[in-house]
Amino acid sequence: MNRIAIVDDHTIIRQGLRRIIEEMGGYQVVGEAGDGLDILPMIKRTHPHLIILDISLPRLRGIEAIRKVRKTNKTVRILVLTMHKNEHYVYECLAAGAQGYILKEDADTELLAALEAIAKGTIYVSRSFSGHVIEALARNKAQRGSPLDVLTDRERDILRLIAEGKTNRRIADTLSLSKRTVEHHRLHIMKKLNVSSVADLVKLAIKYHLVDIT
Repeated sequence: MNRIAIVDDHTIIRQGLRRIIEEMGGYQVVGEAGDGLDILPMIKRTHPHLIILDISLPRLRGIEAIRKVRKTNKTVRILVLTMHKNEHYVYECLAAGAQGYILKEDADTELLAALEAIAKGTIYVSRSFSGHVIEALARNKAQRGSPLDVLTDRERDILRLIAEGKTNRRIADTLSLSKRTVEHHRLHIMKKLNVSSVADLVKLAIKYHLVDIT
């Protein structure tokens, strides 16, 4: 029995997926989460073999959540199920450590195929994407690095909050740090990324999908 966890901020989506998955046979939904920060505790509590998640999540976006899951758990498989028909998101998600990417509009016809492929260790991408996307993935385009890879997990968290418009004080309170420590991290982030303004930091965070502008 394959153990599955569902992560989506819409309760009705989670309920619908649970019903579809449990009717398939061979799969058991063992956990649910409504935002990115709840994923790691949920994994520790429920021990799923596979996670289905959206990339538009509150508090911690899906792509960042994928990276955090992959750093703490090398075996759990991740299927992105989203409304975003964006080739760059496909590349970013697979580079972050996901094994599949399908659109919600295709879930009724492709979810089972995606789950079976991923369970066998194969990468699955929704058929809605054109052939050149699949060809690019085959050439390992998804493995290109990001400038943000030089940042530590803490620095990525701080950059994300900066890009969301949070002040140093608010960031300090959110991450249980001192304001001085946040200021120190901010300077290190700017030095590592070779930028001189907060505006440039925000542009990088948006470009590499650390925050969602939709």
